[in-house]
Amino acid sequence: MKTRTLRITVCPACLGPLRLAASEVVEDEIRAGTLTCARCGAVFLIVRGVPRFVTQLGDRQQIAESFGFQWHVRGQGRFETGTLYGLSEDDERDGFFHALDRGPLDLEGKTILEAGCGDGFLLRILSKLPVDIVGIDINTSIDRTADACRGFANVSVLQADLLRAPFAPGTFDIVWSEGVIVCTADPREAFGSLASLVKPGGTLYVWVYPSERLSVYQRMRDLLVAPYRLPRPVLLYLCYLLAVPIYLLARPYAAWQRRRGVPVDAKPSIGSVAFSLFDNLSPRYQSRHTTAEVRGWFEAFGFADVKQTGLIGMTGRKAG
Repeated sequence: MKTRTLRITVCPACLGPLRLAASEVVEDEIRAGTLTCARCGAVFLIVRGVPRFVTQLGDRQQIAESFGFQWHVRGQGRFETGTLYGLSEDDERDGFFHALDRGPLDLEGKTILEAGCGDGFLLRILSKLPVDIVGIDINTSIDRTADACRGFANVSVLQADLLRAPFAPGTFDIVWSEGVIVCTADPREAFGSLASLVKPGGTLYVWVYPSERLSVYQRMRDLLVAPYRLPRPVLLYLCYLLAVPIYLLARPYAAWQRRRGVPVDAKPSIGSVAFSLFDNLSPRYQSRHTTAEVRGWFEAFGFADVKQTGLIGMTGRKAG
């Protein structure tokens, strides 16, 4: 964690101020130490540069371990490499700016939170901008994420739960979260947690699974009923078996869509198909939503200028 990130970090339990007792600081990065809440006395360890704010996850422990396994396997090169969900770095960067309807210069000096940062794919892309970036995730492979982002002076990685994020309300100019709140038991509550972290006038972006026009991955999850109960190595093997026919059908379908003039950004490989399958099949929770429902969340939590991007990504500006 970068030393300046400490200024915006609070106790996730009571939002009290944190006192640092550091045992290892390298330049501007806190590599090891403890954070103690001055209000409630809670203690959080900093290990390998990552503050460990995840304490009691309950039924979300399965999610943390599932995604931890997924990102670990991806880090070993056993899923796609160089892309994420079939998207290149350029695709991801363009999608980010398109969703926000801004350019790189518009973000100068902003503070950005990625809630559910995975292995840091987007964090590394955004590190080239003149912004401060914080990524949080509950996954058990967070050390891999931190190691991948360690060379970037404007990026901090924290192991934290978005339902009990270690930040005061109104901390961030931009909060970005793709496909994360759908893996919680109460997506609306998770949305509210993210909404509270946005500054007045700031921007929130969320992407959720649509309840209409289901993807082949969602249909496969429904067909298998409860695939997340399988041992993860078995599920990984199953995903690769299923990926082959999906991949063989996906390429001609994508070519047909392009001939019709329909933009198709993703460049599927067997690895990217297997990754997307595992991403859909492994978590215990997966909710799906309508455009009207998600727009209603934005309006209920005080956001205006709500804009939809694809199915279903949505941005809004916090009033005030």
